[in-house]
Amino acid sequence: MAVTWIAAAFVGLCLFLMARPDWIRLQTMSRRVTARVTGHRSQIHNNVRSYAAIYAFDAEGQRHEVTDQVYGGREYPPVGTQVTLSYPVGRPDLARPPRPLMWLLVYGALLTMLALLIARLMGRLPS
Repeated sequence: MAVTWIAAAFVGLCLFLMARPDWIRLQTMSRRVTARVTGHRSQIHNNVRSYAAIYAFDAEGQRHEVTDQVYGGREYPPVGTQVTLSYPVGRPDLARPPRPLMWLLVYGALLTMLALLIARLMGRLPS
């Protein structure tokens, strides 16, 4: 039972941390901007190297640089590629490529997991 409580708390925390910047996106108008890939940030996890694109763009009178939230197995898109990003008005630091289906699936999976854990805690699911 304690493991279920811990799991529910962890999933709830993940949802909260993901939803905080997305709540800003839902409350304000979005702007689109064309950015250029200037490089790639890499990280190694379990001896596997992953890459995320670094985008540079001008918005709201300043030059901005953001790193993609999604890492992949290769340096994609290539340096110099033009990419459309969206961000909430006044928050170009939150710019990212629009991926509505991906985020819908992520939130759907987390909400489903939380619902199952809550149902388990309420005794609606067998152990």
